[in-house]
Amino acid sequence: MVTGRAAGHHEDVHVAPLGRDGEGRRPMTAQRRMAAEPPPVSRLRAGSDRSLPSALIVIGAFAFLLGAVELGVGARVPDQLWAVALFVGVFWIWAAAGLLAWWRRPHNTTGLLLIIGGIALFLGGLGNLGIDALTLVSAVFATSSLAMTVQLLHAFPSGRLRGRLSITTVVLGWVASPVSQLVLLLIPSSAPAAFEIAAATQKTLGIAVMVLTAVVLARRLVTADPVHRRVLLPMFGYGIVAVLLLAFAPTIVHTLGGDPRIGGVTQLLVAAAIPVAFLLGVLLGGFRRTGDLEPLSTWLGISGAGGPAVARALAATLGDDSLRVVYWAEERGEFVDETGVAVDPGQRDADRGWCEIRVESRLVGAIVYDTRLTADPGPVRRAGDVLAIAIDRERLTAELLASNEALTRSRIRLVETADRERSRIAQDLHDGIQVQLVLLALAAQTIANDPDASPATSAASARLRHGIDEAAADLRRLVHNVLPVALTERGLTAAAEDLVDRLAIPATLDSDVADAAISSTTAHTAYFIIAEALTNTVKHSRASWVRVTLHADGGRLHIGIRDNGVGGASVDRGAGLRGLLDRVDALGGNLRVTSEAGHGTEVKVELPCV
Repeated sequence: MVTGRAAGHHEDVHVAPLGRDGEGRRPMTAQRRMAAEPPPVSRLRAGSDRSLPSALIVIGAFAFLLGAVELGVGARVPDQLWAVALFVGVFWIWAAAGLLAWWRRPHNTTGLLLIIGGIALFLGGLGNLGIDALTLVSAVFATSSLAMTVQLLHAFPSGRLRGRLSITTVVLGWVASPVSQLVLLLIPSSAPAAFEIAAATQKTLGIAVMVLTAVVLARRLVTADPVHRRVLLPMFGYGIVAVLLLAFAPTIVHTLGGDPRIGGVTQLLVAAAIPVAFLLGVLLGGFRRTGDLEPLSTWLGISGAGGPAVARALAATLGDDSLRVVYWAEERGEFVDETGVAVDPGQRDADRGWCEIRVESRLVGAIVYDTRLTADPGPVRRAGDVLAIAIDRERLTAELLASNEALTRSRIRLVETADRERSRIAQDLHDGIQVQLVLLALAAQTIANDPDASPATSAASARLRHGIDEAAADLRRLVHNVLPVALTERGLTAAAEDLVDRLAIPATLDSDVADAAISSTTAHTAYFIIAEALTNTVKHSRASWVRVTLHADGGRLHIGIRDNGVGGASVDRGAGLRGLLDRVDALGGNLRVTSEAGHGTEVKVELPCV
């Protein structure tokens, strides 16, 4: 079940979790997740492209038929046909602009407002048909374009009114236009005083609407960022001029002694430019077309994308480039962005909406959006429904990566601990048992050289000393294998050179490694790999040469051991390299053996330097 609750610009989205990534599919690996990119915007719009045009085509056809019928009826009044045609042309301009704006941004009501304004203008032109009933309707809606322009100015760019002052101003605008017009028409001619009062009231309301509109628009320009200000300034400037001309064009023409029809034509021309101006604001003002949520949902389910890719896809769908997706960090008790930087909801601007996203009752993230572009929180809330599972999957992936990183660090600590313990044992053998063996050998030699000892005792002592010497030599080899002196005292390159020099077959070493840049754990692992590979070469490969290379690049140590032997080697066949493979994997490296029969063997290893 999906539920939502809203409180102003603060939204909560709750989504019940689905089983195994929603469709029984296995979760994506981290590599695939990071590689996922948002689909082209055209794909995100596909759902909207299929469902919206049919409705817009019907509305457009109806608007065309209305205009055609008015032209047909107007043809019966030849003297007024020019006025009828002018009104129809302006009506079609409003309708076309509204349809295009609606198609461009389906979740924005600017397109709908333009269509409603065109209908109001259409009704205002019916008086030119010479039909008494229509003349009354025309008189009521004669000034409706003024009220609609005021509403468009206050609602741009989201198409919805924001703030009590804007709502009050627009309501007063509609009261001053069709409502006051209707009142004036209903006042009988026998009550001139009442008519004067109503006319004065209408004029006062009209002036108040203009003043309040100027205040609201000026305040929005002051608080707008530079990008939005470049779009709003010409829009608001022309809107104020249009409102003034719509209200006072006839008065100005009359004062100048011109033909009254010039004032009416001027009003119509100004009215015709209004929807074009708002349409250009939508098309050229950086407000991208919005898309449908169904393609976004499908893409999220297929790609398993997360992080920045999800935010970009959602921004493309809602047509808001400033949109951000933040995540709830449970362990920190705060919201963070995709880089881990803390985000404080209380510090956002007044024009930034906040839609919290929850899976059941658990908070997983939030969508931060521009309320000037998306005043209706409904599309954002529905996007949160779609996005909730993706965000929670992103959180689980982040936890898995963190757990994997902790596991890797733990394995490295185990390797380092084993190295330290091996070194301690080797040191104890060298400093303890080896010294004792030397002392025992000296004691045995002393007994063997004693002139008072019997021949049998001297011979036994000599054999004992020889055995002690062999045991000491074995112990030294063991200590050297566990803790190579060359490695601990002179570094990896010198230790590898020592291994190569002691081989029974021709061998070369190429190294450009700075020993100081390699950690002790990496150096020990590299040494044991080289020693094991060279041992296998001597024992099994029947090679006539072997080459060892050491190269450090980009914080990684690259090791290569290649011979020209019989090949056929495998990591799975011996315990030596297989054990080292676990050590390499624990350090976050990789080991690869290439050994085709008759083509020699090559061991390639990559390890982190630190």
